[in-house]
Amino acid sequence: MNTVVIGGVTYVKLAELKTALTAQGGANAKASVSGCINEWLFNGIWRMRVTKVQPFVDRSNSAGWGVTVEIKNGTNQTLKLDDAGVIYDGAITLSFPDGNSWAKMDGRSAWQDKTYAAMPQGSGTVYEFQLFPESGMDKAAVAAYAPQKFLLDVAKQKDDYVKASFSVPDPSFRVDLTCKK
Repeated sequence: MNTVVIGGVTYVKLAELKTALTAQGGANAKASVSGCINEWLFNGIWRMRVTKVQPFVDRSNSAGWGVTVEIKNGTNQTLKLDDAGVIYDGAITLSFPDGNSWAKMDGRSAWQDKTYAAMPQGSGTVYEFQLFPESGMDKAAVAAYAPQKFLLDVAKQKDDYVKASFSVPDPSFRVDLTCKK
């Protein structure tokens, strides 16, 4: 960065300062409603918490991580998850300390059923997301490879009849799996 000293004061050209302050490549983490395991998070419409994270092996003997999530309707009207941003094929991701992430999921049709089920105000649903590595890992390797964060992407869209509004700029949920409340 080129500087100029005038009268003992150092000056930097604005164009160079702007370049210096620009982040290098990639993107920052998605701004989301954030918290820890067992902490209720609220985006103005949905209340969500992660209650359990554990390794598992499915029927085909594939190892992965199960993340149990409880979601409640935080409005005063009956809604479906799909009516207000939680769509069955939205992004659901586990991220790890080394920067890797898993989004390969089993049981997508069961999750789809949950997103289309009507939930009266204050009621909710519990679901275990089962996520797998893109390439197979044995049970011991999966258990030793603990996830750090869980992200449930919530689109900032809602059907016209939904009276409530999202109370945050990005209604997605991010849970730090290394802390508990």
